[in-house]
Amino acid sequence: MQNHISQPMSTRSQPLPPMSSQRMALTIWGATDVGREREGNEDSIFPRSDGGDYQYNLKPETLNTHGQLLIVADGVGGAQAGRASSQWAIQRAVENYYEQQPGDSGAMLQNAIGYANASLYRYLQETRIQTAGCTMAAAVIHNNTLYVANVGDSRVYLIRDGKAYQQTRDHTLTQQKIDQHILTPEQAENDPDKSVLTRSMGHGPTVQVDRFQPVPLIEGDLVLVCSDGLYDLVPDAEMARMATSAAPQKAAAKLIAAANRNGGFDNISVILAQVGGRASGGGGMPLLKSFSFNQQKVLIGLLVALVVVVLALGGVIGWSLYGKGKDGGDPTSTPPATAAPSAPTPATSLEVVSTQPSQPTPENKTSEVKTTSDGLATSTPKPTSTYTPTPTRKPPTAIPTLTPELPTPTFTPEGGGGNGGGGGTNPPSPIPTPACLGEATRCETGQAVCENGSWVCR
Repeated sequence: MQNHISQPMSTRSQPLPPMSSQRMALTIWGATDVGREREGNEDSIFPRSDGGDYQYNLKPETLNTHGQLLIVADGVGGAQAGRASSQWAIQRAVENYYEQQPGDSGAMLQNAIGYANASLYRYLQETRIQTAGCTMAAAVIHNNTLYVANVGDSRVYLIRDGKAYQQTRDHTLTQQKIDQHILTPEQAENDPDKSVLTRSMGHGPTVQVDRFQPVPLIEGDLVLVCSDGLYDLVPDAEMARMATSAAPQKAAAKLIAAANRNGGFDNISVILAQVGGRASGGGGMPLLKSFSFNQQKVLIGLLVALVVVVLALGGVIGWSLYGKGKDGGDPTSTPPATAAPSAPTPATSLEVVSTQPSQPTPENKTSEVKTTSDGLATSTPKPTSTYTPTPTRKPPTAIPTLTPELPTPTFTPEGGGGNGGGGGTNPPSPIPTPACLGEATRCETGQAVCENGSWVCR
């Protein structure tokens, strides 16, 4: 085994915080999934929360002296050979690490991976499966510090303030091209050699294990160990968002579901270790990080109570303003309403105003006047699109007075016509004015004559 200490892949713009003297609690969940295209699952993880094929009886005192070990191994060689290789390597690494005397956790981790490689090489030689092997990404969290080592292209991330920082370097042909400035990281995303390993476990009795500088952890940090079946299909930013969106068990399920949703071309393995309290999303609250976890809970409780009081006070004020608006209106809370015009008092005459702006109204054009059910007069202009003048019947200049023609009375004498005895026609009597009413008076002698409205005998 060759010792090799590397710097972390990403450096932070903020200084590393001082280590806390109080050991922070860990919440861990590990899960693995076959994906959507592979027939079998060649990945192995430790610890595996659903039990799995391998369990190591880890005592509390051992955790205190050695810390928590997290490992993902991705088998290569196909089907049963890949699965057997990853399981064998993880078992040997876990056993060797916890059997070592307490010391430098980083060096102990590097030694354990080297030991597992040598054991796997002998196993493959004995079983004559020389084309198999595996990758391994391992992390130890001890005394609030993260120790990382790897072989192959499985990865360890540190998620802090909603951002994912890769802590390992891939041993692939594509990474070599990046290191030699042949490709940029953006171009490497579509490079066909991403899965071509330049280093793996089981291909020789020794292997170069990369060990990285330890990283002090703070409350809210999240450590993610995963296989390429996750990060090849879920971008780093999305991984960070999902990992911090829920507790480790639910977050791990979300990550696996996202990888399957995006294709699920490979096996998918995820281990999440939450340090202290709940991991924070993007932005975070730097002020809270200066307090302990219990103090943060008290502060959050006070903030929630304050929000409730403010909402209640706002509701009371809003209801008060609403009541004022119903009674008399509040010019500061609601726009002034336009007062409806009062009903006009009926009048003997109605002034009609034309509303047709496009053409003048003929002088003899009027409007219809309608009366509503409440007795108020409203005017409705007649249509003005076509105007046809109606002939007006003019009265005659003078009214003729008809004077009936009175028949000229004829007088026929009773006798033979006077002394001469001959008949004849008497001259017409003048028209009685005024006329006498009733029948003429029968005269014994003489003739009835109308004088001054009365009949007299002459």
